[in-house]
Amino acid sequence: MKFISTLLLSFLFFSANAQQWKFTSGYSLGIPRADMGKNIQPAHSLQTGVLYQFPGKLKSLSVGAEFGVGIYAHERIDQTFQFDATTTAVVPVDYSSNTFNANIQARFDLLNSKSFIIPYINAKGGLYNFYSSIFIGDPEDTDGCQALEQENIMNDKTMYWSAGGGLQINPSVFSKNKRATKVMIDISANTIRGGTIDYINTKDLMDAQTMNDPDGKPLDVKFINVNTQAIHEHTVAQVFTSSLRMLEFRLGVTIGLGCK
Repeated sequence: MKFISTLLLSFLFFSANAQQWKFTSGYSLGIPRADMGKNIQPAHSLQTGVLYQFPGKLKSLSVGAEFGVGIYAHERIDQTFQFDATTTAVVPVDYSSNTFNANIQARFDLLNSKSFIIPYINAKGGLYNFYSSIFIGDPEDTDGCQALEQENIMNDKTMYWSAGGGLQINPSVFSKNKRATKVMIDISANTIRGGTIDYINTKDLMDAQTMNDPDGKPLDVKFINVNTQAIHEHTVAQVFTSSLRMLEFRLGVTIGLGCK
């Protein structure tokens, strides 16, 4: 994060009067691939960033930074917990699994900025974070057990790179008044690849009593017996480890912040 902040401050210092800044924002659909695709649902994210377009002979090249937050699971499932040899309780468990990413990027336009449709290629590199939290309801039986851990039960991150391309479309192509505009529709597709990362299997959530996938590791949460104060653990999910592999589709806008 410090590196990205330093990079942005450097851009501002060396190009304060260049008026070549662009703001990007949009929706991202990340479709898990390979082993990751077997275990989690697609990630829905909101992305925002800034780009600096170089002047003169380098005006086809833009560099900048980007941030995104998303979600790939939000679900409630009734879990059956065996508290002792004779006590069983069905408890609602809310799962929430999210993502965060930050990157630095470079974009190269294949046509000049006066074109109504500008194809481009881009490359990115940064950090991808997967994290999950749960909320376990208290059993109705007053002799039952209560969870001691509720949030941030899983948090892992990895470095990643991304490459792809897209189109910037001038909305005026759909009107009779065809002229350049500071607001462009931005459509792109990218492949995302990164290192290994741990995450909760949310594609096929099931009762803890039947979580027996040989490729997964049990994720246990501590409970306390309200009467005896004894602490013990119960499995609430399974953790999978695989390489970060996603295919990303985006729809958004690019807004010139004073581009000439």
